[in-house]
Amino acid sequence: MEKKRFVKSPWFKTIFIVAALVVVIIVLRAVNVDFSNISEEKFKNWIESLGIWGPLAYIVLYILRPLILFPAAVFSAVAGIIWGTGLGFLILLIAANLSATVEFIFARYAARQIIERHLGQRAATLDKKIQKHGFVTVLLIRLIPNLAWDIQNLTLGLTSLKLRDYFLATLIGIIPGSFALVFFGASFIKVIYNPKNVWILGVAILIFAGIYYSKKYIAKKHG
Repeated sequence: MEKKRFVKSPWFKTIFIVAALVVVIIVLRAVNVDFSNISEEKFKNWIESLGIWGPLAYIVLYILRPLILFPAAVFSAVAGIIWGTGLGFLILLIAANLSATVEFIFARYAARQIIERHLGQRAATLDKKIQKHGFVTVLLIRLIPNLAWDIQNLTLGLTSLKLRDYFLATLIGIIPGSFALVFFGASFIKVIYNPKNVWILGVAILIFAGIYYSKKYIAKKHG
């Protein structure tokens, strides 16, 4: 029980994301991409040189991400690493919502029988709540996620939920978590370039914790 509680805590998620990002850095160095030889300004100039192709490539990769089972949280933090908090947050919102919509439509129209075989009962239970309070139910699911991102999207695709309510509730509901992940990614890259910026990473972790405990409070209130 204690182990399960720790896995759901913000500390586990933070450790997991940091570990995954460190692995990404190690892989990049293995292929001769060494951040220690690249200044933050040069990195930003390179990103800006990509123009619209950088965000477009990120959005496409985010949509295709489930095919390689890459964790959504890590990919979300990458937006902060690449574009910083402001622009990264905007790009992530577009990418995450398009990804969620594609999975929703895929579950509803293209692979309903296959997905229903694995998630049918869970979807049927959820559908009862959806029929009464569709928008609010999805909003709470996004604010207080108890399932992995892709499982949420596929399960909701099997319900009678309207696409409009799904899209709007998702757009609003993922704002707090998306901001925390992007800010964390932006903080992480600043520490990589200058260890003196470690305090920014501390702020990012506090934001994570604040959102987590706020979600727990909302879950208890609506449980």
